[in-house]
Amino acid sequence: MEKIRPGAEFEQKAARKPHTGLWVWLSLAAILGISFVAGAIFYVWIYIEQVQNGYRLAKLHEEYDKLLAIQRKLRLEWVRFEDPFKLEEVGKNQFGLNPPRADQKFLMR
Repeated sequence: MEKIRPGAEFEQKAARKPHTGLWVWLSLAAILGISFVAGAIFYVWIYIEQVQNGYRLAKLHEEYDKLLAIQRKLRLEWVRFEDPFKLEEVGKNQFGLNPPRADQKFLMR
């Protein structure tokens, strides 16, 4: 039968303590490393999104400029057609309209 010495249990714990401390440091280093890698991946992802949003913004700005040019052309055409003399000319040339005869006119009150 094996004899148990007084303080043998303390010696076993003391012998294991440096070994467990190493595991604590290794796990903390692993957590820190994983956090660093995750942060780096997140940073790269944010940077890629920023670049893509810049391209989208440039494309939308070009589309906005094209739409402004179309709006200017349409306003110019609208103003041109508001002119009654121009309307008369377009009616004669494009649609073959003539001024109304005397029997086609009537007075409204």
